[in-house]
Amino acid sequence: MPIEVDQEQRLAQIAEATSQVARERGVRAVTIRAVAQQLGSSTTVITNYLPSRASLMANALRHAERRWSAESEELLEGRTGLDRLLTLAAWMCTTERDDDVMRRLLTEIVSESDASDAGILVRRLAREHRDALGELTAQAGMARPEAAADVLHLIFRGYWLSTLEDPDSWPAERGAAAAQAAAALFAAQPPAAEAAAPTEPRA
Repeated sequence: MPIEVDQEQRLAQIAEATSQVARERGVRAVTIRAVAQQLGSSTTVITNYLPSRASLMANALRHAERRWSAESEELLEGRTGLDRLLTLAAWMCTTERDDDVMRRLLTEIVSESDASDAGILVRRLAREHRDALGELTAQAGMARPEAAADVLHLIFRGYWLSTLEDPDSWPAERGAAAAQAAAALFAAQPPAAEAAAPTEPRA
């Protein structure tokens, strides 16, 4: 009888092997054949679940996103308001073991095709990230939560690209400081109606 293999377990193994190939040989080296070799298996072990290079990269990104979600939930537990948002801002600018690899994979996916499953996944995750920021800025009591969420979303995306372009100039502390400064500026703004109120004419 054939050995039963849990699909989620196999996809997790493939995701780890994909990250390993990208980390050791670079993102361009990620192929179905290279990942199969990393697993010590035939290519059919990959293609039974993931039929293309794009879906291979999407699988790695999907598993990384699950890890990030679990980490952020644990980090933010018990925190509220502006403290919750500032804590997330600092965490979003950290770089752990595979974060740099995943940022390079994300860039590779975006550069290849926006019509693939991987491209669709990247857009969905980006929109979910932006929407989550909108909830956090609103919970922080910001006068312009949607604008604050837009700015922070763009800061995080820009920071991730900057760490690939010039990592020595953009340590985590610098990125976190920029994001937290932007959040603090929005937190200090008066409500729109108050800000637009006419001043009393001078006597």
